[in-house]
Amino acid sequence: MSDLQARGHEDWLDDVAVYALGAMPMQDAQRVRAHIAACEICRREYALLQPAVGALAESAEAFTPGNGPIVASPELKARIMRTVRPERPGAATVPQTDAPVRRSVAPRERPILWPVYLVAAACLAIALISSISDIMLSGQLKQSQAELAQLRSRTNALASALADRQAAISDVLAAGAKHYPVDNGEVVRSGSRLYIAMYDLAAPPRGHVYQAWTLPKGSKTMAPSLTFVPDAHGVAFVSLPAGAPETSAVAVSLEPEGGSKQPTTKPLIVVPLD
Repeated sequence: MSDLQARGHEDWLDDVAVYALGAMPMQDAQRVRAHIAACEICRREYALLQPAVGALAESAEAFTPGNGPIVASPELKARIMRTVRPERPGAATVPQTDAPVRRSVAPRERPILWPVYLVAAACLAIALISSISDIMLSGQLKQSQAELAQLRSRTNALASALADRQAAISDVLAAGAKHYPVDNGEVVRSGSRLYIAMYDLAAPPRGHVYQAWTLPKGSKTMAPSLTFVPDAHGVAFVSLPAGAPETSAVAVSLEPEGGSKQPTTKPLIVVPLD
């Protein structure tokens, strides 16, 4: 429709807003419903008002960020501004007298309903829309900050693991490192550090892991160490926490998931250290 036709609907649009807010008597509500069904402009206006009214009923606290923006009707905003704006200079005024004044009223299609209440309610709806938009943006910012913090934590962990792996490789390849070969691998002593390097290691049965053991010097009992599983290529590289100077032997056995306090199976390898 043209702008002229739209301006002719202003009174109907006011009633549509009151009807959307649920503040209209039943007999008037029936009339407005019938008009909405027949008028494209008023039907569009009612559709634009419904999200704001729904948000008003549920309160901003019940709003969930990520549902998309709520769009305020531009026609409603324009009508509110025309209502609250002062009269133009030079507009005719009605003289104030004690005598009653009769005015000729042009015939109207139907009366205007509660204009002051309509302005207040519509302004409240628009203010709520702005508040909900702020809440949505704030929620998105907090979510982005949390995701960034998690990403930084993972990056730091990966960088630390990479640094440890590079240091371990340098130890294994060092000229002074001592290698103790075993089937499908070796135990490496480099300075005060101990490593187990295995290849073509079969995947453990379901519910089981490989566990490393160290024998402290002067002891007859193996001490439990780290558990591990090989990668998809059967490769496992383990840096043992026990220091080489205090360790007289290294072993590996197959244990239940979570590890054991004492070996429950025959060790796959037992490597004495000299």
